[in-house]
Amino acid sequence: MSLPRQKKGGRPSAAPAWATAATSRTALYSADRGFYASGTSKLQEELTSISSKRRKLNDDESSDVQETPGGTWHPGASRAPWYGEDGCDDEMAWLPDASVRRESGEESEEEFEDDESEGVHRKVYRSSKDPMSLWRSRIQLYVNELLRFRGLADDIDDPCCARCGVDLKLSTEYFKCEDCGPFLQCSGCLLEAHQTTPLHVIKQWTGSWWKKSSLADIGLVYQMGHGGWECSYPTSTVREMTVLHAPYIHRVRFRYCKCNRSDYASNIQQLLRNGWYPATGIDPETCATFQTLESFRLYSVAGNLNARDFVTSLEEMSDVTARTGMRKLPERYKQLQRMSRQWAFLLRLVRAGRGHDPDGALPAKRGELAVICWACPYENRNLPSNWRDINPAYRFIYMLLLALDANFRLKNRLRANEIDDPPLGPGLGYWVEPEPYRDHVKNYTSTCIAFAALLQKDTRLTTGLRVLGVGGCVCARHEILRPNGLGDLQKGERYANMDYIVFSALIGFTLWWLTLSYDIGCQWNVKLRDRMAKLPSHLHLDLEQVKVQCGLPVWHAGSHNQECQNTHSLSFKPGVGKTDGEGIERMWSVLNPIGYATKTAGVGVWADLIEEHVDHHNFRKNLSLGSVLSARLKLAEAERDIQVEAFRAASEGVEDEVMGEWLKMINIFLQRPETSPSPYMLEMSACVSEAQVRLEVRKEEERLTQEGRMPLQGQSATAFLVAGILIEDIKARIIRELKGTALVAGERANQIEEWRHTVLTKLARFRELQGLYMPAAPAIIEEAEARRDRSAASPRPEHIKLWMPSEMPSLLGPARGCVGGLLDMEMKLRVAQCENSLTLVRARLHAKRHLISFRNANVTGQNQSTKARTLISEVGEKVTASANRYRRGREALVAAGCLEKFQHLRELKDEHLQMSGAAMETDAERTDASTAMKIGALGGGKAPRQDQGSSMQVISWIWTAPGALDNEEKDLHDSIRVEWSRALARRDRWTEEVLLLKEEMRRVCAYLEWQADWWKTKSSGQVSSSREVEAGARAFALKQSAWHLELRTFLQNKWQGSIGEANEPNMYSAGVMI
Repeated sequence: MSLPRQKKGGRPSAAPAWATAATSRTALYSADRGFYASGTSKLQEELTSISSKRRKLNDDESSDVQETPGGTWHPGASRAPWYGEDGCDDEMAWLPDASVRRESGEESEEEFEDDESEGVHRKVYRSSKDPMSLWRSRIQLYVNELLRFRGLADDIDDPCCARCGVDLKLSTEYFKCEDCGPFLQCSGCLLEAHQTTPLHVIKQWTGSWWKKSSLADIGLVYQMGHGGWECSYPTSTVREMTVLHAPYIHRVRFRYCKCNRSDYASNIQQLLRNGWYPATGIDPETCATFQTLESFRLYSVAGNLNARDFVTSLEEMSDVTARTGMRKLPERYKQLQRMSRQWAFLLRLVRAGRGHDPDGALPAKRGELAVICWACPYENRNLPSNWRDINPAYRFIYMLLLALDANFRLKNRLRANEIDDPPLGPGLGYWVEPEPYRDHVKNYTSTCIAFAALLQKDTRLTTGLRVLGVGGCVCARHEILRPNGLGDLQKGERYANMDYIVFSALIGFTLWWLTLSYDIGCQWNVKLRDRMAKLPSHLHLDLEQVKVQCGLPVWHAGSHNQECQNTHSLSFKPGVGKTDGEGIERMWSVLNPIGYATKTAGVGVWADLIEEHVDHHNFRKNLSLGSVLSARLKLAEAERDIQVEAFRAASEGVEDEVMGEWLKMINIFLQRPETSPSPYMLEMSACVSEAQVRLEVRKEEERLTQEGRMPLQGQSATAFLVAGILIEDIKARIIRELKGTALVAGERANQIEEWRHTVLTKLARFRELQGLYMPAAPAIIEEAEARRDRSAASPRPEHIKLWMPSEMPSLLGPARGCVGGLLDMEMKLRVAQCENSLTLVRARLHAKRHLISFRNANVTGQNQSTKARTLISEVGEKVTASANRYRRGREALVAAGCLEKFQHLRELKDEHLQMSGAAMETDAERTDASTAMKIGALGGGKAPRQDQGSSMQVISWIWTAPGALDNEEKDLHDSIRVEWSRALARRDRWTEEVLLLKEEMRRVCAYLEWQADWWKTKSSGQVSSSREVEAGARAFALKQSAWHLELRTFLQNKWQGSIGEANEPNMYSAGVMI
């Protein structure tokens, strides 16, 4: 709103149409800032919230009383008269009428009915429905007001001081403060008002425009130790300090205090008690306010803002011409970097309770400064006292699931001018203890070259690098890095490094079941016990008492051969629920953006910056558990019911004796997975598996690399092609889920959106590698995008074209614009894709025939028939999915012009997807067909199709192609066994997932309660001999305790009815799960 102008003598000019001016005492009213300046030259704060559209200025202000339509009111009144009988604000009583609003430039807002909500008609306003259209119509108004703000505005005719009322017409010095408000002040009033606020931003009127000034230039000297108030014994020297206080860099003149008011505190202490953090420990000339340091810390960890960009923004806000050299601002980049690093470490000490230790903040214990996961199991924190008495069938709910992996983007270079600047608090947070770690890995030599990740030390460019990357260990279900779960990698992803990191992250482990997810876990798990014996003794686990199982993360499992997938896949590991093991990849995606900033930093800055980002990541993940666990449980409960019913239906056609044999086979496999046949896998001996082809292609790629015909990159060309094929599979699954469905159920819709997000995430990395391995691809993609209809909506992720090598235009030559050999590699992978898909088609047709035969022989009644039909339909969909995967592979061969080399890969039509001859037909079906034919011949109806007799039937080519199963009866049995075993695994994993999620909800609440009690205990401890420090420590501890209790109560209410009970009878009885 427009403020009344202050005339000579302090009397205001005419007020706006909706307000009246004061008559007996002058007042300058600022509704949006909550104060008014009265004629007594004092700023009076409003005691109630002020709304410019609801209140009028008083007619008589002699006793701070306002006459209103509802009665008399003064600022000290408990309730204003415009509040209705029920205590609610009666807006209509104080809204100005339309004519007044028009006079003041306010237009009445257009109302219209909202028809988007079915059956609901509500009034909405144009400003909320389409705010940009309203703004566009008022652009000139905004431009005018911005220009008006650059001048004297209401004081253009009669400039006078809003505080003392002195006429400023004849004065050349009058000011306004950006922080106080847009009113004029004389220099005397300005200095008096800013005695305690030296960091306000001042502008001085030159006679023609406002120029930036400062309180230091006007003569303000701030008194340290007294908050700006007068000191009886100040230092004689007036000092200058550069203070970073966002969004400006300030120059402040001040004196230190030498009296007993500050308890004879040192200069550093006086600065800190004033909320200014010094850049140096002796005679500092630069400070940053606590608020600025905390703001920069959040900007850095949440937005990846670096110190140089932050300081540059402060410089440009302070004086944009400083970058031209016209005026010089002090360079404070290094000082901010140093202060922010110290600040972040101090905060971690305080938040970990180290300030409450009577022995001092340092030294601390290993990993004590880390933020740990609230939902993971910790004995004596969030587990029930009788947790060891639980039924063995339910022990998995107290299992710890960890994921480990390496990241080669967080590199660090050697520097010529290196100084000795170690990390702050090494080993106290997320990094392993440096000295024992280096001693363990310095003499390690690896001879294993069986897997791509182990080749990093030989295939990555390491020249000039101190650190090649980092290895980490997170909780697999919640993606929170473990204390001491991070270590640097000097020569690649070696066993020695990863062993030390994992067992460091397990310090203090007291549970009896541990699952580790690792993309090379199938090999890393071999001889793990022997390698652990070589670690320092404090890292040893009692593997006789702890059950350890290793699994492959869901996405990375596709890079392993079929046997390895079925042996180590998390989908078949008991007790893990639906953990995908890819959580650490999601954490890397958060840390990767800081790789550029940390690459050239000193080793101490590199380590501390990564640790600070991890600390923020962990805390944010903990705070998100409330919504994440709720959403997961909703999905899990719905999917569990589906899978339980699907398994029950699949079991109806299996005899008890056969089912017993299969269960026995599964139990043996779970006990000895490396040496027992997998019940989840079909034996495929007639054709080469996709994993075998990938290995052959990988060897060929290594040969080409050695010959210089294949570029050396962070990810192999084989992995690049495999990733493209896997993205195709996910896209096809999305399309299959949406096909023929107008409305998708809520849970399924969420799953589809997750798949779409996965496609986009993987596609981003795929595009990066595509530019390296397919140099012509970026131009082709850009050209295709330019031809796309701009008026049409952007394509969904499932419809985005990948541009694999086979999809590139043939005009680009035999290599199709790719590096040498890439197209041939894809063709080999495509042939394997086709042959393996055919094997799955045949196996699933066997399973479908069995289900149909069982239905025809045993199922009666509408309900049972419907369930049987649903199950058959699901198997049929799997047949179609495998057939479509075959077709995608064959289309790639056709596009590349290579199909003539693989003539056994014929076109697969829908009519080919059938068993040989009349195998799918029963005697009853043949009899019905014969009867129908007779009726048709007599003219009683339409004659049915003419089926061929058994002697004239043509066998579908899929049963004669290489890889076709020979022993039909055995293969039929095995096909059903595989489908049944996988259905059982799906049922068990989803059932476990529901139980795990409920238990995790309980553990989160229990941990918060434990943490609150821990902080409460800290509040009563002896911290320091200083009463002030003691009081501050107590206040902080009680605040932390109250915060944790408040959050626990909130989550309990949010999860009401979902939190698991640790003392459920079936968990502590001799019952069997499910």
